[in-house]
Amino acid sequence: MNPTVRRIVLVCLFAVQMVASAIAQEELFVSANFKNTALAAALQEWEKAYGLSFSFDDAAVQDKFVTCVFKKKPLAEALQTLLAGTGLDFETLDRRYVLLKWKPGRELPPDSGPPPMSLCGSILDGETGEPLPGAIAYIPNSPSGTAADEKGGFTLNGRFTQKDSLKISYLGYEVQTVAVADLLNKPCQSFSMKFAENLMPDIIIRDFATDMVQLGSDGSFHFKKDKIPTMPGWGEPDVMRILQLLPGIGSADETPARLNVRGGTPDQNLVLWEGIPIYHTGHFFGLYDAFNSYAVDEVDVWRGNFGATYGGRNSSVIDIRASDAPVEKIHWGAGMNLLSVQTFFEAPLFKKKYSLRVSNRRSYVDGLQSTAYQNFFNQAFQNGKIALQEVEKGGSVIWQPTVSFGDANLKLNWQGRRKGRHAISFYYSNDHLDYRFSRDDSTYYTETRDLIDAENVGLSWQHQADWSRNFHIRYKVAVSAFSNHYTLQYNDGDRERPFTYRWNTDNEMADFSAQFHHQWKVGKKHALAAGYQLSVQEAMIVYRDTNAVKQEAHIWSNDTARTGLHTLYAEYNFRPGDKLDLTFGLRENFFPTRSLHYPEPRLNVNWRPFYGKKGRLDGDGFLVKGSLGSYYQFVFQIIDYGDLGAGEPLWAVAGKDIPAQQLAQVTLGAAYETKSLLVDGEFYLKGSTNLTSLNLRVDKGFERPLAFNGESAAAGFDFLIRKRLPPYSVWLSYSLAGVRQQFPELNGGQPYPARHDIRHRLNWVNMLALNRWDFAANLALRSGSPYSRPRVVEASCPECTADSTSYALDFDQLNNLRLPGSVRVDVSATYKWSKKRSRGKAGLAIYNLLNRKNFLDKDFLLETPPLDEPQDSYQLQELGRLAARITPSFFVLVEW
Repeated sequence: MNPTVRRIVLVCLFAVQMVASAIAQEELFVSANFKNTALAAALQEWEKAYGLSFSFDDAAVQDKFVTCVFKKKPLAEALQTLLAGTGLDFETLDRRYVLLKWKPGRELPPDSGPPPMSLCGSILDGETGEPLPGAIAYIPNSPSGTAADEKGGFTLNGRFTQKDSLKISYLGYEVQTVAVADLLNKPCQSFSMKFAENLMPDIIIRDFATDMVQLGSDGSFHFKKDKIPTMPGWGEPDVMRILQLLPGIGSADETPARLNVRGGTPDQNLVLWEGIPIYHTGHFFGLYDAFNSYAVDEVDVWRGNFGATYGGRNSSVIDIRASDAPVEKIHWGAGMNLLSVQTFFEAPLFKKKYSLRVSNRRSYVDGLQSTAYQNFFNQAFQNGKIALQEVEKGGSVIWQPTVSFGDANLKLNWQGRRKGRHAISFYYSNDHLDYRFSRDDSTYYTETRDLIDAENVGLSWQHQADWSRNFHIRYKVAVSAFSNHYTLQYNDGDRERPFTYRWNTDNEMADFSAQFHHQWKVGKKHALAAGYQLSVQEAMIVYRDTNAVKQEAHIWSNDTARTGLHTLYAEYNFRPGDKLDLTFGLRENFFPTRSLHYPEPRLNVNWRPFYGKKGRLDGDGFLVKGSLGSYYQFVFQIIDYGDLGAGEPLWAVAGKDIPAQQLAQVTLGAAYETKSLLVDGEFYLKGSTNLTSLNLRVDKGFERPLAFNGESAAAGFDFLIRKRLPPYSVWLSYSLAGVRQQFPELNGGQPYPARHDIRHRLNWVNMLALNRWDFAANLALRSGSPYSRPRVVEASCPECTADSTSYALDFDQLNNLRLPGSVRVDVSATYKWSKKRSRGKAGLAIYNLLNRKNFLDKDFLLETPPLDEPQDSYQLQELGRLAARITPSFFVLVEW
């Protein structure tokens, strides 16, 4: 039987046993009843009773006796109790393999044993060539052992002899044994691990840390990029799209850049790259992730219940980081998809004391011909003038839109004095639109040109250090600069001029922040964290025009506002036992120019009522959680795309006449987690005040008032279940939510459903890894979002020459109807290969496999007779805005 087929059959036959064994592989608790017992005998008893494996130098345990009596202590705590007073310490390489070592200063003298030796190598999957991070390399009966790093590499230093053997193990693979004599004084070797076909399912199960999401103790979700096999519908591990697989996180317009988190708006998300606040989060005007997936290492996301360390946004924190691991050798790669090409490079510098990582990505013009480009372009600009004017192209009409984008990342990290860790990071991203429309039939000439240039540049310095075992610091200084420039050039009949009229909208946002964070573990039950943060933000918005014929120029608006916030924050963590974990936090923001204080108290509670109780279900994995908090936000977006129908939002800051937005949130939920299973459910209730109407995306013909007194209320329930049955993983997320907004100037002052009020959302993700192949499929369901259907009313028409009145649209009720629900199936397949000096992967992904028409919004276009004709009729045209139809995408990546 084919090995792959045999593996699948094995998994299916013993699915129930796999679940039970996965639960059994939780954190190990041990008991002891030793009275003046030889340490070697005590260790041997634990090996038999709990399946542990201890490795140590015989001389280290000789003539040592222990006395300790306890029940059901976690393994780490039990080892500390057992080894107290022996001069020995321990290191756990995996759940059940433990090294015993001398404590620092208690080692054997140099002449009391064999000379120090060193071994090194890489541990790889024998079929795919992929590294096996966490694999164990050790010398039996010695304190020498280590775990492989993220690239499968290891270096083993110790006092062993040529008669010793090196053992390499990894769950689900056969153990390799190699003579040390065959490895000494030789270059680092590669060890290819063979899958253990004869193992029972409980051994086949690997630690669920290999799955792509973990639940943090602080309520966050943690993603590890290299754990993500493939993305359904997209292929490459797109960070912002991955987040939408979590309950409570979605996008009303199906873009990765404009996320709505638990009823919030996109500008209420704090997005950080290496500590740099990012204001430009999506390429292709929101449809493409602005973060190069090959530069990303880890992502932490909080859906609103974040602690006092973070501030400045109300809905969520998305903290994206590059790798901090030391670079041992030069590693580089290149890849491409149907929209862009990318490269990345990493190398050790200055005798491996520094690590440099660089990545770059750029779109290419040939993408204009790809289906992916055309489909996403249509989704972004449909119902705007670009799409409406396309029907006129040909003959004397030139219709020429071009979109390009790019980004670059750099990180230099090193270790300084006292094991302090430093990092300097750089971020850059840009988007460009050049749309030219002209009509020239030799007698009549007209041309318009729309230009958009948006970019974000950022730089950060970060420092972390452990001043003692109980005192840690984390310092950060970051600067971010965002710019967004829109230009409309119009030329009517003058071929000699580049334009006769020009309109400019310029927006710039500068952000400087410095944070000094300190963490102190006071005792077993108490921990403190405190810090200071300085935040300075300045936004400029300028509207101006130029008339080249009349030689006139006007600045219609020039607004510049600045905020300078001084913030003190503190968190106190109280953990009286293993069942209860309380964290009290407070941020105190001070606005000196206005002498205003903005306090933000926060509370987070974790309770494990069944901790220590064992049975068919592990009581330690059950958690009841809750939080409440207050949040302030001092920046916001202005949505003003004009007749283009798409673009980049403008950023502004709170000032003298614009109050800071305030939010209060309460959450209550429960979770159950094992190595192979996570079930998480959480209710939330949140209310916001001081919202601005400028952030609303409104319909054509709707007069938007200038208001900063809006309110919103959101309530919902988020549910997530993910299960791993190697080689298969399943993920099911569901959100039930409601969001209502209220402005005195809108909808007669009555509450109305927000545009992103999507009541039901479900994602069913399936992932399968078979040898060199990774397959993924996702079924995405969501109910329809609200939209406003206007009435046609008579209105005065001063410009009309044949009548005094005409027709206009009246939006007397906002979001009074709902679009039909949407169904989307996305699939992808990735093939991986490995050679002696290179490896790579290639994949095909299909977005919207069923090619369904999924509505995102509806626009209404009122057509009336020309102004010099009687206004006796009208036609109301309904324009549906659709998500992208079936869209194939291909990508390839090669590394050396």
